[in-house]
Amino acid sequence: MKNKFMLFLVLIAMGLFVVGCNGQAEEIAGTVNGEQITQENLNQHYNLIKINYEMQTGSKLDEEKDKDIADKIMDQAWEDMVLQKIIWQEAKRQGIEIDNKEVDTDLKQFKDMSNQEDANGYKDFLEKSGLTEANLVQELKTEKLYWKLQDKVASSVKVSEAEVKKYYDDNLDAFKQPEGMEISHILVTTEKEAKDILVKLKEGKDFAELARQYSTCPSKEHGGELGIVNQDANYVPEFKEAALKLKPGEITPEPVKSEFGYHIIKAGAQKQAQVTPFAEVKSPITLQLEQQKKSEVFNKHLEELHKKAEIKDNRTK
Repeated sequence: MKNKFMLFLVLIAMGLFVVGCNGQAEEIAGTVNGEQITQENLNQHYNLIKINYEMQTGSKLDEEKDKDIADKIMDQAWEDMVLQKIIWQEAKRQGIEIDNKEVDTDLKQFKDMSNQEDANGYKDFLEKSGLTEANLVQELKTEKLYWKLQDKVASSVKVSEAEVKKYYDDNLDAFKQPEGMEISHILVTTEKEAKDILVKLKEGKDFAELARQYSTCPSKEHGGELGIVNQDANYVPEFKEAALKLKPGEITPEPVKSEFGYHIIKAGAQKQAQVTPFAEVKSPITLQLEQQKKSEVFNKHLEELHKKAEIKDNRTK
């Protein structure tokens, strides 16, 4: 969800209204091929970038003391808004549309993420950014529009097996697997929960299924698998010590307590250091290289549209 949030901050598209809620004409910051960017919309986008800046730096931006930074953020907001107009215009030309139903899941995820630490987090975000939920829906639609447009513009992009193999050969260090033990675990909050799960395991229940059902660790999605664990692995001492004492196939007889909760640890096979065979990583490398090529093709396409666009900047410098 973090990557989605970052992209959302970059790919913002505001509404095209020229009259405010109070009936007064809004100030126009500029136009792109005749379509207006209102000052209100520009300020909203500025606020979003400013919020992101403050999240990244951990400090509040003082717009008077840090005027140079504030000016740079405003310039970035302007460039983003211009690009967003170009994206929407090109999507319309290409016959690409997004309806509200397509972003319902994304909107719910954004709300849930915003409310994780504070029940009013989503509401506070809208107030701080000056957005309405309708604005937010439009922004999420822009993100989907961006990817759909890229897929269409770069639909002919292909990566040859020779290119994939060359990438593999040039980056062998990235595919090295260290020596160690394959380790899985189930993490729960209380010792009682852990002991109850141990009873289920002794009764013959499947470890991976129990991990998916009970574990609070993200590894639950993979049946509790953590990969290779060795002396160099970055795990808390209690967990690592218990894991490395196990023999292949063994499970810790008692829950292992750490700062994260109670672990039930299972050892898989002992693995020797090796390089992952090309056949096993061919597919993900292909997808990675194709996405890189698509991005390059699409960015070039957007650059050409930007060069051809009639852009008027009415902002006061």
